[in-house]
Amino acid sequence: MSVTFLTGASSGLGREIALRLAMRGEYIVAVARRRELLDALVQEIEARGGRAHAISCDVTDREQVSRAVTLVESRDGPIERLVSCAGGGKRTKIDDFRAAQFEQMLSLNVLGMANCLEAMLPRMLDRQRGHIVGISSLAAARGLPRAAEYSAAKAALSTFLEGLRIDLKRHGIDVTILSPGFIRRDESKKRRPMEIPVEIAAARMVRAIDRRYRSDAFPLRLVLLLAAHRLIPPAWSDAIVTALSGALGYPGRGVARRRPIPPTA
Repeated sequence: MSVTFLTGASSGLGREIALRLAMRGEYIVAVARRRELLDALVQEIEARGGRAHAISCDVTDREQVSRAVTLVESRDGPIERLVSCAGGGKRTKIDDFRAAQFEQMLSLNVLGMANCLEAMLPRMLDRQRGHIVGISSLAAARGLPRAAEYSAAKAALSTFLEGLRIDLKRHGIDVTILSPGFIRRDESKKRRPMEIPVEIAAARMVRAIDRRYRSDAFPLRLVLLLAAHRLIPPAWSDAIVTALSGALGYPGRGVARRRPIPPTA
């Protein structure tokens, strides 16, 4: 039985991925801070015939993560796979910039993964096998309006994992970087261009995880659009992104609102 340690499992994309991996026969250790939501997830997985266990843990707390990993390995066996879905952040507010907010965003999106790796990587290296999956974003491809901090955090995560992928390959440990665009979770909110329902996004990611892809970025049209922006002068690129910022789901001109950024866009 393969044990998967999945962070950010209480809602959204993490929850969908946990459900789908469980239905493929994996034992899911569902990790997040909100215990009541984790318990509901475990009940649903078990009702469908799968196996799961909930652990309330803040991935930004290194000691909590270390204790959780030690508990899992002693009780359930070796962790074969880490799926790091924990992430997200707030709009960058330029007229009230706070380094503390940026620090929190980096801690959640990057150091949360690093804390998990510190606890798991020595064990994976000893066994000479394992699989590390990080959920990045197409926002890592360039700085986006009102999302400078989030784009920077996801770019740091992607670059970090790219380097690890090369270093760990000879040790039998695979690294997969998943970079989705906008993911739709709430039908009541305004639609954004090329938005993908969370169920479809999760199904694609589970396929990539199962096949141990090195990376997967989607949807293709948005990937190509962002790639094209790197080939044109920065002044043109900035002007285009600014003009499209309203259609992309960002606030219009003026002060940006403090709203959570979805973990994958």
